[in-house]
Amino acid sequence: MLHIVTAKLIYLLKNVIPVLVTAIIVANILNEFGVIRRISFVFKPLVKIANLSEESSLAVVTYLASGSAAMAMLAGFREQRVISERETIIAAFVSSFFSFVNHLFIYFIPVVVPLLGLVAGTLYITARFFVSVCVTATAVIAGHFMLPRVEARISSKTESNERSSKEKVRAGLEHAWKALTKILPRLVVVYVIAALLNAYGFFDPLKEISVAGFPGEASAIIAVGIADTTSAFALAGSMLAEGMLTPVEAVSALLLASIVSMSAVLLRHSLPGRIAYFGVRLGFKIAVLSAILNVIYTIIALFLILLLA
Repeated sequence: MLHIVTAKLIYLLKNVIPVLVTAIIVANILNEFGVIRRISFVFKPLVKIANLSEESSLAVVTYLASGSAAMAMLAGFREQRVISERETIIAAFVSSFFSFVNHLFIYFIPVVVPLLGLVAGTLYITARFFVSVCVTATAVIAGHFMLPRVEARISSKTESNERSSKEKVRAGLEHAWKALTKILPRLVVVYVIAALLNAYGFFDPLKEISVAGFPGEASAIIAVGIADTTSAFALAGSMLAEGMLTPVEAVSALLLASIVSMSAVLLRHSLPGRIAYFGVRLGFKIAVLSAILNVIYTIIALFLILLLA
């Protein structure tokens, strides 16, 4: 048993952890320097088509830097009656792609790709890109036909930031450290447990089960994914390294896990968070509609992956 654990830890130290740590540190430092916010000008045509007001546009683009700040801004405009309830809902969904861009640099590239590997990681990110684009496109179309035409603009002003480069680097390192202290322990535990279970044949009975055309081992990823997303990535990465699953099978299992766990995510995270920002009635509408749209488009993404595999 000791040699199994040792081998898995060596694999982690050599192939996964260095890339993971480096990527998370770099991503957080770049975010502190405002690299993500500076690409907001690319999205001016999008918010214009959606007929979003300048206030909503600013809130939506803020998702590139911080989801919490963006929701607080959007909720503030709604509380002040600057924007309507309908515009608030549409803006919240237009932000899906902007939120994806933020997660791309902060989570998907520095965490998902090192855990799943380049092929599976890229496939998973592509699926999430598809879902976010579909949600945003749905909201943009709705806004185009349901909101009055306005001159939507994104301010070119940047917020005052007098921090020195050293302070920004320090802040980035602090954020990276907080993320790593959460991710690394789970990563090590999941990899070691998965290696031991595989060595002792725990996954063998699952080979007889087939779900949606991919092996039964994937059911373990689905089960873990319901409890914790990052642990599911770690387990999928371990199974990929062991040759137990193909990239398509691993990504399909992760997408299916996100679909199955959507109700739990809604109750534990989305609903309380949206209610906290937007109040009970509006927060409930945004949270439930968000869950429905994400489930629908994730099912379509899963279907396309299995169809094209």
